[in-house]
Amino acid sequence: MRIGILGGGLGGLSLQRFLNHDSLILEKEDRTGGLGRSFTKEGFTYDIGGHILFSKNQKIMDFVRTVLAGNMNNCRRNNQILFKDRYIKYPFENGLASLDKEDIFDCLNGYLFNNNPKPTNFQEWIYYTFGNGLAKHYLLPYNEKIWKMPLSEMGTEWVERVPKPPESDVIKSALGIETEGYLHQLYFHYPTHGGIEGFVQAAAKPVGQKICGFNVQRIDKKGSGWIVSDGRGDHSFDRLVVAFPLKEAIRCFQDVPEDVMRAVANLKYNSIRIILLGINNASLMDKSAVYIPDPSVWAHRVCFMGYFSKNNVPEGKSSLIAEITAPPGHELYSVSDEVLTENVIQQLHRINIVRKEDVNTTDAKIFEYGYVLYDRDYTQNMRKIRAFFDSIQVPLLGRFAEFEYVNMDEVLRRSMNLAETLNQLPA
Repeated sequence: MRIGILGGGLGGLSLQRFLNHDSLILEKEDRTGGLGRSFTKEGFTYDIGGHILFSKNQKIMDFVRTVLAGNMNNCRRNNQILFKDRYIKYPFENGLASLDKEDIFDCLNGYLFNNNPKPTNFQEWIYYTFGNGLAKHYLLPYNEKIWKMPLSEMGTEWVERVPKPPESDVIKSALGIETEGYLHQLYFHYPTHGGIEGFVQAAAKPVGQKICGFNVQRIDKKGSGWIVSDGRGDHSFDRLVVAFPLKEAIRCFQDVPEDVMRAVANLKYNSIRIILLGINNASLMDKSAVYIPDPSVWAHRVCFMGYFSKNNVPEGKSSLIAEITAPPGHELYSVSDEVLTENVIQQLHRINIVRKEDVNTTDAKIFEYGYVLYDRDYTQNMRKIRAFFDSIQVPLLGRFAEFEYVNMDEVLRRSMNLAETLNQLPA
């Protein structure tokens, strides 16, 4: 049996590693890696956002440690939230003692005496889960900033990604008793060399067959198999796995029902823009990331690449990447790299994260598919889409093929499970 894996991100690469059948990855870009690629400019290595390796799943962590053997950095999370010109421990509910007394009372009172009704959308879920104070001061402004859509128009299918804090933690935090939230990601791994792509490429099958620069244009059913074409050449497969963005993949299949095409067209997402700032000193080495709810600052988060690994920065220097979300058509989607970079520098200078005179290297990149948006019609649309792909026996794999907000560990888990299913098919 020959399996075609359409897309060479972490999902496609790891699937090929776990498969026993013959397989070929067809990748549109000039190299594999997807959202797990890393880039280097003037000695500064940076990723497409703040990728870290952690999981509650022991099998996944065993795999991570195996493939990163000899190239693994162990890190302790030191994320902060910049709130009213001061740094608050992340997550916000674990840093309440650093707030003004009035804000502490507002957050604690709202959490303990929460009469908000059961939620029907994401905004209501925030109020229902955290209370009015925590919602007002941090969770609403930050989420409005990252999602760029009214939170009342978002569904709740994905909210398990936002853990609910124990009541005792919130009370301890308000009293100044040290406590930690999200313990499963308090400690994480990251490659010593190569950025996060050092892991993604290590997770790939060492001798797996891949073709880069293959932009799939047409997918045709032929007998019990498939023909995949980029307009210049064809490849034949017994089975297919779609591991590249669903919105692009659906246009390649023939005779797709109109309601399925509409469902895919109605799916929403945010693109992501990444701005690298290389700093001519080692001042940005003490934090992993800073979350910025302030709406006057374009970046929702900055990550300090030297904290993840000292090899991400030249000796004696440091760096950050600023993450900015922008749905297609938004003003931040179309503004030039130069204007975006200059504004990021000015804004981060104003809030004292960097000094503009210390910036000596910059880079800017935009990635079309960054974050899945769960609007109110998401579940209905995905039900139609999944039913179609189930009917033609083509699995979907990865964040934008499955159109789910999944992290790297979950992509690996799904790759393992899909490979187990496909390996049971006769050769």
